[in-house]
Amino acid sequence: MSATAATPRAVGARVKRREDPRLLTGRGRYVDDVRVAGVLHAAFVRSTQAHARVRAVHAAAALDVPGVVGVFTGADLEPYVTTPRAVCTAPGYTMTGFPVLARDKVRMVGEPVAVVIAESRYQAEDGAEQMLVEYEALPVVADVSGALAAGAPAVHDEAPDNLFLRYEVESGDVQAAFAEAEHVIRLETRNQRYCAVPLEGRAVVADFDPATHELTVWLSSQIPHVARTGLARFLGLPESRVRVISPDVGGGFGTKAVLYAEELALSAISRLLGRPVKWTSDRLEDLQSSCHGREQVHRIEAAVRADGRILGLRAEIFADSGAYAYWPWGAGTDAAQAEEGFTGPYDIPSFARVTHAVITNKAPMGPYRGVGKVMACFSMERVVEHVATALGLESLDVRRRNFVQEFPYRTAGGFRLESGDYARALDLVAEALEYETVRAENERLRAEGRYRGVGVSFGIEQSAHGGKFLGGKSLEIVAGYDSALVRVEPDGRVTVAVGLHSHGQGHETTIAQIAADELGVPVDDIRVVYGDTAVAPYGMGTWASRSTVYCGGATILAARDARAKIVRLGASMLEANEADLELSDGVVRAVDAPGRFVSVADVARRAAHEPHLLPEGEEPGLDFVRHYQAPDPGSFASAVHGAHVEVDVHTGEVEIVRYVVVEDCGTVVNPTIVEGQVHGGVAQGIGGALYERVVYDDEGQLISGNLVDYLLPGFTEVPRIDVIHLESPSPHTLGGFKGMGEGGAIMSPGAIVAAVNDALSPFGIVADHTPLTPDWILSELARSWGEAT
Repeated sequence: MSATAATPRAVGARVKRREDPRLLTGRGRYVDDVRVAGVLHAAFVRSTQAHARVRAVHAAAALDVPGVVGVFTGADLEPYVTTPRAVCTAPGYTMTGFPVLARDKVRMVGEPVAVVIAESRYQAEDGAEQMLVEYEALPVVADVSGALAAGAPAVHDEAPDNLFLRYEVESGDVQAAFAEAEHVIRLETRNQRYCAVPLEGRAVVADFDPATHELTVWLSSQIPHVARTGLARFLGLPESRVRVISPDVGGGFGTKAVLYAEELALSAISRLLGRPVKWTSDRLEDLQSSCHGREQVHRIEAAVRADGRILGLRAEIFADSGAYAYWPWGAGTDAAQAEEGFTGPYDIPSFARVTHAVITNKAPMGPYRGVGKVMACFSMERVVEHVATALGLESLDVRRRNFVQEFPYRTAGGFRLESGDYARALDLVAEALEYETVRAENERLRAEGRYRGVGVSFGIEQSAHGGKFLGGKSLEIVAGYDSALVRVEPDGRVTVAVGLHSHGQGHETTIAQIAADELGVPVDDIRVVYGDTAVAPYGMGTWASRSTVYCGGATILAARDARAKIVRLGASMLEANEADLELSDGVVRAVDAPGRFVSVADVARRAAHEPHLLPEGEEPGLDFVRHYQAPDPGSFASAVHGAHVEVDVHTGEVEIVRYVVVEDCGTVVNPTIVEGQVHGGVAQGIGGALYERVVYDDEGQLISGNLVDYLLPGFTEVPRIDVIHLESPSPHTLGGFKGMGEGGAIMSPGAIVAAVNDALSPFGIVADHTPLTPDWILSELARSWGEAT
């Protein structure tokens, strides 16, 4: 065996999550658990108006509340913090600022206007209740159609057309495709606005030390290093004087992958007062002012041959992007990613699209699990279902006639799908669901007045976006790499520090598995750390299913450097040639004489404590930092979801009887963790398909501001989810990894809606939207029965 090869044993194994004992026994440490001497507490005064001029802010009554230390407005903080602007230099993009505290104008309900600082949170809240803000109401832009209507009021002066971005792209010869087509399918799809609702809301503790001029911020964040960059920039501090610590994070799903106004405000106030300041959002604040996702309308035309082959598409995409653009990603990401990934796993050579990112008086759209991809997959799968219905074909056959069969494949949206077995994935789902048998049984049950249906959804998941691909987005931060430090300690155990963060994904376990195979040491000898900018090398954090590809790749590179030096030093200690040695099971041994060996611990002690015995030219220590860039435009996982549902035609309730997923994420590091990620994503997709909905009225008032009005699926609504693993390792990424954290959420709405449509097909009911609420189902049934009589 070569000295550069380690015995594979960890990657692919069901290693138990090492995070779980800490988290399940209540020993996790979250931002709200941070205790800093002398800490003050904050309560934000938020706009009650969706669109208004701020005429005056009256703080006198709040200052009289016992325990209140101060009240701060935008004017007070102006010397200490500048307004964030998410830079985007793409042609036609309109940049707007997002005030830390609104001064002259508010543009959404829940926008921070002032902050009350007190000795306790209770006192701060009491003070906030005494605040009086005078508003002059302005006309409200409550939805996309209102925003784009002639004469609509401008939310931002710099965007009189209420557009962050509008652009047109055409791939292939769309005109020829429609000229050749024997059928043209037209439809409009709608996805509602919904949001992540992590168990832990947003939280921050900011502590500026006047003696050292250093700022330490504990932040519930997926992007601690990027957040540090933003805090330093907008606070006017050297980045070396800012430390961000993100301890355990109780869920993120993208909503904690931006820099928020509250985080900047508290940091500025801590600097102003010279004392630490703390704030944790309540559920209303979280629903009001954390980023939202999803809300889009797609108008689609498909050019189709009589055999079901889709020749080309036209689509007009409208995304309600809300009132502001979050730093650093800007606005329009949802719309752009829907456009790019629209054709999904299908071989559709021609595609013309017009994309709009529209400004309204709602909370900003931001990253939420499956950004843009959820809506793209839903629309494409609805196209497939409409083609099947119009042509009298089986929808699985339409998919088989259109999906990509040879790799690599360049999609009309510019993606390069590197590997996969789409035919096998579709067959596995059909087999697991017993598709033909179930459909026949469902027909029999309809005669008994029970309405069951089965549906499938097929999609791809772009992950670990490449550097050039991201660079083409014209943003100021191009997150096309990540980092890992591998340090072999003097006792032979290993510390791996990575630039990602973990908020439920199990990275402490999977990164250790990857490192163990490369280093030839037991998984239990590896400790993985992250989330502290003073400890981990600069990294871009966790979002867009990038962590295993990027930080796994960086870990492989750093571990290979470490392994090479361990073997070199081992050869010196054994007086042997490197080529005659192997490294496995924590020892460097002679291939032909296994009894001759030195342990990694022996080598580590030599490197750390015996520099005088090192070979000529070798430096002490076993510390290695590497950075990894994934190939452009990224890696592409795929999945097929199958749902079997029953609809109660008397109540409108939908029960999911069976749910199956075939997931292809390339090389599987830990099957149990992959399954957990799929389960969580499907649960969110069920919520989006059937329950969750952020609702605003015509005046821009949020009327779903609690978990009674914003309905989440519980354990009784989420069925058992069977996951089948199908591996097609990526030929372009180290380790063959593909990201997979978002796939469960991307494909599930399409599968559930297809199944409900199948169940309701005897009534002529077809849904091209989400959510399918009981009220909607009952109203459609009433309409159908009315027409029948």
